[in-house]
Amino acid sequence: METTWNAAVRLVRIDMGMPILERDQEMGFFTFTYRDGNRSVQGSMEMVRTEVDGRPGARVIVQIPQMPTYVESLILTRLGRKLRSEFGEPAPPVVHRPAPPPSNPSGATPDRRPGDPEPPPSGTAPAPPGSSPQEAPANRRERAINPAGPEV
Repeated sequence: METTWNAAVRLVRIDMGMPILERDQEMGFFTFTYRDGNRSVQGSMEMVRTEVDGRPGARVIVQIPQMPTYVESLILTRLGRKLRSEFGEPAPPVVHRPAPPPSNPSGATPDRRPGDPEPPPSGTAPAPPGSSPQEAPANRRERAINPAGPEV
């Protein structure tokens, strides 16, 4: 966050030569005057603390409401280039490997996925299709929609 803040302030004030009107590093924003030829409009840049690729980082929001959105994109692109040229490429993302599935030595049924029907209690035969409580409402709906009956 601090690195991004310092680079953003230097980009706007020094590299682009725009005056900074108000700044609050604790809140993570500053306002500036964007100059385009003879035209001057107000703009703001905000940095939000967040986690990026498993590490603390910052998201940057640039707003210049009276200019086309490509101007905001241009400033963000320049900030990204500045950060890379001064501090190098970001470290590779932290890889979180999923825990290995538990072994199944007893031969029990594997874990079900969300939405799978409940398995029948052990020692009972599976219910015929259309007779379980979960399938019954779908069959009733189908018959209500199909006036010719379920055979069609």
